[in-house]
Amino acid sequence: MRLLTHAETHPGYVRTNNEDAHLLLGHRGLVVIADGMAGHEYGELASAIAVKTMRQFYESEELNRLLRQQFTRAKRASLVPRNHPFEQYKLQRAVEEANVAIYVAAERNPQYENMGTTIVASLVSEHSLFVGHVGDSRIYRFRRGQLQQLTEDHSLLNEYLRMNFLRPEDAASFPLKNVIVRALGLQEKVEVDTAMKSARDGDLIMLCSDGLSDLVEEADIAAAFAGEEEPEAIARRLVDMALDGGGLDNVTVVVARIEESE
Repeated sequence: MRLLTHAETHPGYVRTNNEDAHLLLGHRGLVVIADGMAGHEYGELASAIAVKTMRQFYESEELNRLLRQQFTRAKRASLVPRNHPFEQYKLQRAVEEANVAIYVAAERNPQYENMGTTIVASLVSEHSLFVGHVGDSRIYRFRRGQLQQLTEDHSLLNEYLRMNFLRPEDAASFPLKNVIVRALGLQEKVEVDTAMKSARDGDLIMLCSDGLSDLVEEADIAAAFAGEEEPEAIARRLVDMALDGGGLDNVTVVVARIEESE
């Protein structure tokens, strides 16, 4: 499998800077979005550190070799499930390392205190799609006309919905809907959600910051994919939709099309 990728980003019409960062490593099957947290100082730095760490993690052959050794030992010691793939293990470790890098930077520089970022990352390997995330940025898969969200927001709103403290029809007016309950950089350790999904020729994978998902309904996001296969056209259309919805936040969209290797 290989990836054809494209990213579009815009600061929006309210904020003066863009705290989103993204990474496209199509030759590695990896795409990433990090959304620096609004209301936290140096969110732009936190997201930059996150994607830089992810790049270094996936471009180091020596680190990959050491991780495989570590993974083998962990399996022998039953520290990871027997059927847990190495790619999923590596993705989790990469996000954990990004968290540590941000946390350490803040520890060493008091002016960076409390900086943080969300992150979503997807990795295609063979016929599998591995996803990892922390926060409320999202990953979707579009297959055969159907859009499916592959991540679950780490937000106070989602927690209230999950525990039936809030009705879905009241979600739009929930006053704390932008409060996230998990992010990179705020603590030395972070819980990373990872999963393995199937990957098929022609699948379209979309990653986005909440600058899109907060302003554009899921049905409208799905409509942006209809009859279109080119990642560039889809990504531009989605960003334009967020801007048409008010552009209240930074918005970043990455679209990747999965193709069989020649």
